[in-house]
Amino acid sequence: MPFSQQFMDNPKADRVKRVASLRQASVRRRLGLFLVEGPQAVREAVAYMPERVHDVYIDTSHNPHDDIISSALEAANPIYLHHVSTKVMEAISPDAQSIAAVVSSEGLIRTLDDIDLNPLNTEFSEIGSTSSDNPEKNYQPQTDLIVACWQARDPGNEGTLIRTADASGCRAIILVDDSAHPLNPKVVRSSAGSLFHIPVIQASTEEFFAWAEKHSLPIWAADIHGTQEHAPYDLVTVLADRNSGLVKPAATPIMLFGNEARGLPTEIVERAGRAVMIPLYGSAESLNLAMSGAVMMYSIAMAQHQG
Repeated sequence: MPFSQQFMDNPKADRVKRVASLRQASVRRRLGLFLVEGPQAVREAVAYMPERVHDVYIDTSHNPHDDIISSALEAANPIYLHHVSTKVMEAISPDAQSIAAVVSSEGLIRTLDDIDLNPLNTEFSEIGSTSSDNPEKNYQPQTDLIVACWQARDPGNEGTLIRTADASGCRAIILVDDSAHPLNPKVVRSSAGSLFHIPVIQASTEEFFAWAEKHSLPIWAADIHGTQEHAPYDLVTVLADRNSGLVKPAATPIMLFGNEARGLPTEIVERAGRAVMIPLYGSAESLNLAMSGAVMMYSIAMAQHQG
């Protein structure tokens, strides 16, 4: 679809200011648009959700991005391509890495009822698959696990968890309570395009627990302390038990992670009803949220696939 014939080289132009303003949450909410920065995230947006992409801004003096341009030109809907100067790109976003896109946010963040709880259609496979006809509506989970994060405040950690949940084939990721907004530019960047693959949900604490109870979904709290009634299980022990409910689930399990600084409060662990911890073999006190998420998601995914 069309290239703009006008080379954009004025960083103070009104259009540049409007695009740059999408870094502000209030503007994103008002316009129903958000900014996607960097080659990987833009590439995935154009490939997986081209109908959402309005404009792509490219500083070709740094990188021609021929593959992204080709995908945009082949899209059924018009994606407008704009060549810009380095100064304009820096004004749009200092984190753009020579390419940025304006994308529609309407309906992108799903609801709990959008999560597919049907049994997996095939045995666990080694490689995930997504329908090329309409990937947004046909994400195919490859691991029987839902990931949830309670009050994940750091956008970089949250984006990394979205990316890891996607890579390990999880059904969805649920952002519970006061978590960073998934369309925060840093979340979008650190998800490296996975935001456009896996269902991402926002829910309050009460909505989350009520939904899990309604569907009889077991919740495992990632917590090193547990509670008086629920001492934490060791992850190695849980994965060795083929009937633990994580490796061979009777119902799709949910792995719940806590806040970066405070973890999960006791009342949340009690409501989950069970806790699991990653064993620490060295002297470190703990792992950060993104690393804990990666270890647990991939350990569970590999155990399920082996099972």
